Amino acid sequence: MKYVGSKNRICKMIVPYIQRCIEENGIEHYVEPFVGGFNVIDKIVCKNRLGNDIDNLPIDLVETSKTNLEVFDNLPVPYPTKEHYYDVRNNADKYEKGYRAAILLFASYNARVYGGCYGAFARTKDGKVRNYFNEAKNNFMKQVPALADVETSCIDYTKLNIPVGAMVYCDPPYAESIGYSTKFNTEKFWDWVRKQSKDSFVLVSEYNAPEDFIIVWSAEIKTHMNNRGKLNKTECLYTYKHGKYAEYICSKN
Repeated sequence: MKYVGSKNRICKMIVPYIQRCIEENGIEHYVEPFVGGFNVIDKIVCKNRLGNDIDNLPIDLVETSKTNLEVFDNLPVPYPTKEHYYDVRNNADKYEKGYRAAILLFASYNARVYGGCYGAFARTKDGKVRNYFNEAKNNFMKQVPALADVETSCIDYTKLNIPVGAMVYCDPPYAESIGYSTKFNTEKFWDWVRKQSKDSFVLVSEYNAPEDFIIVWSAEIKTHMNNRGKLNKTECLYTYKHGKYAEYICSKN
C-alpha cells in the first residue's frame, strides 16, 4: 500500500530480523503499533498478527478488502478528477469509508493525505500519462490475500494490550517528519518502548534513537520526505539494550 513513510523499499532487509526472532523463540503474537501501509506485516508469518494505526484510512482500506472487494471495482477510471479527490477529502460523511480511503491513499501525491495534495497522475517528459492512482490500486490488490487474517485496530499505540512475549515492530512517525495527521511525541514513545521491551521482543525503525538503544541493522537510503528533493538518510533498526530482543541477539553470539 502506498503510504507516507512506507517501508516497502527496505522490507526485504528488515523482515528477516523479525521473522527469525519469531521462529527461534516460538512467538505466537506479532504486533505493529504503527502499521501504516501494511508493507511489513503482510510478509510476516505468525499465528496471530495485529496491525494497529491511529490513522483510520489504511485500517478502513484493509477491512473493506476483507468484506467488500466491489468497492475497488467501482473506483473512478482511469483515475479520480482533482475535484472529486478534494470533495472526498473534505466531506468524510458523504462517502463510504473504504471508498474514501481508496481515493485518498491511491490519489494523494506520495500518499500524503494530510498536508499533501492531489497526485493521481503525472505527465512524463515524453508526453505520456503515468497513472499513479491505478498503480497504487494494483499494488494494494496484490497485498490483499496476505492480509485476510490480520486483525486490525485503530487506537493510540499506548492503549494497546500487547501479550507478554510478543514480537513488536514499530515504525512510528520519525522525528521532524512530515505528512502525518498529528504531531508525534517522540520522547513519550521511547519511554513506552523501554517498558514494552521488558516483556516483549521490540524493534524500532528510525534514523536516530536515544543512547540506551543499539543498532541491529542499518543501511543508507534516499528519501523523498523533503519536498525540495531527495535526501540521503541512514535507516536503522533499533532495540532497547536492556530488553528481550537485545538478550536474544546476545544469546546467539
